[in-house]
Amino acid sequence: MPKVVCVWRGSDEIDNAIERLDEAKVQLLYSKFPVGSGTFKRNKFIYVQYIGPKCSIVKRGQGINEITNFTTNNICGVPGFSTTDKASLSFESLVRHMRDTFVMDSGNFSMEQIREEYRERLATEQMMMHQEREQAAVVAATAKRGRRNTAPSVRLAPKPVPPPMAKEERPSSPVEVSVQTNRVMTSLRQDNGFINWVVFESNLEVLTVRAYGEHGIFEMVQNLPDEEWLFGLFRISFSNGEVHQRRMIFFQWIGSSLKAMRGGSHAGVYPAMAKALSPFNYEIYLVGRQDLNPKAIIAKSKSAFRTSADRKIGVARDFMIDSTVFTEENYRQSLVEEQANAEAFEERPKKTHRLTMPIIPDGTEQNSASLATTMKADSPAAQSFSIEETIDLVQAKEGGLVWAIFEVL
Repeated sequence: MPKVVCVWRGSDEIDNAIERLDEAKVQLLYSKFPVGSGTFKRNKFIYVQYIGPKCSIVKRGQGINEITNFTTNNICGVPGFSTTDKASLSFESLVRHMRDTFVMDSGNFSMEQIREEYRERLATEQMMMHQEREQAAVVAATAKRGRRNTAPSVRLAPKPVPPPMAKEERPSSPVEVSVQTNRVMTSLRQDNGFINWVVFESNLEVLTVRAYGEHGIFEMVQNLPDEEWLFGLFRISFSNGEVHQRRMIFFQWIGSSLKAMRGGSHAGVYPAMAKALSPFNYEIYLVGRQDLNPKAIIAKSKSAFRTSADRKIGVARDFMIDSTVFTEENYRQSLVEEQANAEAFEERPKKTHRLTMPIIPDGTEQNSASLATTMKADSPAAQSFSIEETIDLVQAKEGGLVWAIFEVL
């Protein structure tokens, strides 16, 4: 019996969602368009029923029927349209299809203003500290899916014994930071520091380093287990041949198999971690295995290279205008250049209770190539997300998801 499932979802711009549409299937793209600012903040919603031109006649008829029923039952009242032309879809085309929905408060329609407000809202919501109730909802919104079988491949830091947690209370003192953690963070924040990524436990009171390394996001993604809720920082840099720029990215990892977490003791973790790991230039969410590939992380991080002044006038200065800059190859080359000038990070003598794993082999290119492969819905390892939770997250007033893609299984 046909079943509609959610196969992709994200919190970045709609352009990334459009790239995920499959020409061999009938799919539903459901998206939130956050616009406005201050007391005039509001969310617009649009759906697109995409009928892939390579979809067989039988599957097309069945898919259209199932997707139409799904739309009626789950997102009734939301404006939308159908199309068979993926190339015609873009931010601008979606807004034009729903022109009346996007009339400004002044009564005028301005594509430039809508695009500016859209990007500002996305950047603001990714940086904001969610309220406790909202954060708990995000953590709970994870489906039970297959576990990754890739073992950690870097050194693991020792886990200090945390002090007893106060009952349902947020700590009144700053997060405790050990000497070893300070050494790791110092290396990370240096322009050519040996360490370029660190993963931390979600701990309210003790800033606990879980893993760290020097091979960038290619290595980092192998150390984010499906069943964990973790936080971290990574340094990312790109060059256009003339200018070399670096950014520090704060991320939150919500694993695919993470069980629902309830109780006020978990609700204060996000703001505590964001404060403890500041300053940073930008924040991203990594939600599930679909986000664990370098291409996706680079796409989420490139907005960090646009200054607030650039966003206000809607212009991307520096090398943001060059689409060839933000590639895996360019990032890998920047890693090589930084490591050539990096000061070695002196490891402390290992204690008997420390867990150790072999460091990632020199064949970083092979690992990155395998991780960059996009999972398809018809592969054995394909994922699907909870329908109800996904729709709730897209419809969240603040934070949550920006878009989701559904299809007939």
